[in-house]
Amino acid sequence: MKPTSPPSAAPSADLTTVLSDVLGNLAFMIGEEGRAELPAGTVWLQGEVEYCGPVHGLLRCWCTRALAIQLAANLLGIEPEAGQAQLSAEDALGEFLNVLGGQLVTARYGSEPVIALSIPTVRECVDAPALSGHAAGEMCRWFVGGEPFVCTHERGL
Repeated sequence: MKPTSPPSAAPSADLTTVLSDVLGNLAFMIGEEGRAELPAGTVWLQGEVEYCGPVHGLLRCWCTRALAIQLAANLLGIEPEAGQAQLSAEDALGEFLNVLGGQLVTARYGSEPVIALSIPTVRECVDAPALSGHAAGEMCRWFVGGEPFVCTHERGL
């Protein structure tokens, strides 16, 4: 049997496009790319999801708790001030990452190879996301509802 090579990435499936689509279609939110400084002293929620199969990679996102609460409210169809939105912030970011990871993998590699996603993890962190050292098209720095949102993708882990 002839060995198969890993699927190649589709050139049009950049992280920014997929992120914009998932943000709008899943969460009914619109973001814009931004280069302003990240607020000092921010406590971030950092989420990550890995994928493996013929290709491997890691998708990470950082956002403020305020943005995660808005995301939860939009996903649940409730007001951000509702207690359930406050309690569901981490779960909402995890679900967002799950959908974003699935859409990115499918957009880049198609639906033919079997590529498994890990269970997303979300944690609080005080370290701001690193804004350098990423390949072109593998980092998005956005503002969503005035809140910073950073997403990175690393292939071949």
